[in-house]
Amino acid sequence: MHNGEKFAPDTPKHITPYMNIYQTISLILVLIGAGFMFASIIFSLKTLTNVPDSFRQRWQILTALMVFFFAGYLTFAVISLKKLNLHMEIVTGVVFFAGALFVFLITTVSRKIIAKIREGEQLLRNAKDELEIRVQQRTEELKKSNTELTQILNSAADGIRVVDKNFIMQRVNNTFAEMTGFTADELIGTPCYEAFTSPTCHTENCMKQKIFNGEKHLEHEVELKLADGTPLPCLVTAFPFYNADNELVGIVEGFRDISERKKMEDRLKEISITDELTGLLNRRGFLFMAEKQINLVDRLDKSMFLLYADIDNMKWINDNLGHSVGDEALIEAADLLRNTFRKSDTIGIGRLGGDEYAVLMHSNLEGPCCNHPVIQRIEEQIAKKNAEPDRRYTFSMSTGIAQYDTDNPCSLEEFISMGDKAMYQCKREKKKLLTD
Repeated sequence: MHNGEKFAPDTPKHITPYMNIYQTISLILVLIGAGFMFASIIFSLKTLTNVPDSFRQRWQILTALMVFFFAGYLTFAVISLKKLNLHMEIVTGVVFFAGALFVFLITTVSRKIIAKIREGEQLLRNAKDELEIRVQQRTEELKKSNTELTQILNSAADGIRVVDKNFIMQRVNNTFAEMTGFTADELIGTPCYEAFTSPTCHTENCMKQKIFNGEKHLEHEVELKLADGTPLPCLVTAFPFYNADNELVGIVEGFRDISERKKMEDRLKEISITDELTGLLNRRGFLFMAEKQINLVDRLDKSMFLLYADIDNMKWINDNLGHSVGDEALIEAADLLRNTFRKSDTIGIGRLGGDEYAVLMHSNLEGPCCNHPVIQRIEEQIAKKNAEPDRRYTFSMSTGIAQYDTDNPCSLEEFISMGDKAMYQCKREKKKLLTD
């Protein structure tokens, strides 16, 4: 103390008893930086588990440098707050060195990562190019397969179409289009019943309805009608149609034109009941027809008659003139019977076998068996035949007529037997007249 004044202890000249504004701002920035660095350390540690092995070591070094920076920030803050007598230049130099090292490592890692990214991008480009090539190849294959499938579909002998759940035709082949008389383009997108109508359309027996109700395969014969009303007998099949997700979305129908088969069946049926030589019903055909008429006779307004006939002297014709002439006589008898009876009165004419014939007819004319008006007409036709020039034989037939009695019904066999007896009775009377 000098001159009686008290002085405070000497304060080191390099320590400032308070922080100026710049030091305060610096401290705040350091603390904020420490907060960011701490957050970066937490983020780095969490990310470490997902870092590729080739970058793991560098990432660990970066994390360690972040910890070092964080420690440096804290050290700087402590020095500033505690007013420690440390040289800030050393701390600053160390932090700057670590900062440079950190930037260097970041740059190195970034370069490596960029290289990997570029490599990955190239791999992606190559993969994309390869994928595009494969897609193009697959598209070409699908296009080729679709072309082949369409060709196969159009080569099918049966008509084929795909109908969706709304009854709309989605696909048809050429055969189906030809069957309907439309083009494929005209059919696709239109309701299935516009191609032709079926008796099952709009009913519970519709094939689409049955398939959607659980049926797996349907097949039946049906007579379809084309747009112009022409009947078309077909064998129709139906199967479920599934999409790529195995969802039932429609049906596949096949149509086989069986017109020729039906004609053949009708022809075979006709042959089975037709006498090949004369064109009349054979015994089987005549009996089948007559049996149905017997069952319906009570509903008829007209009386029903059976004319039974055979050719006289048939054995003599065959033995003396030959069987070819005998066949001519059989044909002549058939033509004579066809020409004698009116179609409105005739139910059916048949050759029962050999030289025996039968005619089932309606007639309002009655008379004695051997003098019935129908028999008289037959005799007139026979007379005209025999008047023809250059005949090698005299044609003659014995006939008899039996009437069906609805009050005393009988079987067909009994009815034919009645006609046979009537014929022999007339034959005996005819011979008796010739001998008298």
